[in-house]
Amino acid sequence: MEEVIKLQDIKKSFDQITVLKDINLTVNKREVVVIMGPSGSGKSTLLRCMTFLEEPNGGIVKVGTKEVKSGLPLNKKRKTTIRELRQNTGFVFQQFNLFPHKTALENVMEGPIVIKKMERDKAKEKAIALLTKVGLVDRMDHYPAKLSGGQQQRVAIARALSMEPMVMLYDEPTSALDPELVREVLQVMKDLAKEGMTMIVVTHEMSFARDVADRIIFMDEGVIVEEGSSKQIFNNPREERTQRFLQDVNEQ
Repeated sequence: MEEVIKLQDIKKSFDQITVLKDINLTVNKREVVVIMGPSGSGKSTLLRCMTFLEEPNGGIVKVGTKEVKSGLPLNKKRKTTIRELRQNTGFVFQQFNLFPHKTALENVMEGPIVIKKMERDKAKEKAIALLTKVGLVDRMDHYPAKLSGGQQQRVAIARALSMEPMVMLYDEPTSALDPELVREVLQVMKDLAKEGMTMIVVTHEMSFARDVADRIIFMDEGVIVEEGSSKQIFNNPREERTQRFLQDVNEQ
């Protein structure tokens, strides 16, 4: 199997509080991995460490062929490697982070033009195709303020896809949405999974995890407590902490 992301002994602390403790994780091409766990378990921090949006205090991150070791001086070569590593990932955040002064189309065109130096006409053609994929081509001239939360998040997904990443990272992409808007975003994610997009998803959407994930990682207190197939985790979790978490979720 082709490795897309490999994390070795990732550690992260904030002000003497340890958030991640020696995390080791490998994600293969076309795999959909869901990371779940209680609030404060380190899930979002782990995603941010994968792209060096947060610098780990220890360990190695490898995305594709780009490898970055934590704790080294930020010289020109290291900055370049981190930038290339980030270009291999598409990151979709809880908040949509769209440019408010740009239309949906312009938001999706921005990365290819600015970072990849793509010709404007080609970038526009690509952006229209991606907005069509996420069901928003009829809204391409709308500014974010005129779009619903679900529509903004779908634009954010199209924007991330515009960079042709090796892997898509989602940090609770539906948590800021009204319940009726959640389904449209999850459907886009499901469609991408069917197409073979490698995905790592931090989410509390248990039905998505059950239906779509190839593998589930359960985290608590900065460690991976248990991992396995969605069927194994949901039907027969081995660890008591996983069992308690799923019971709590089912009772909500």
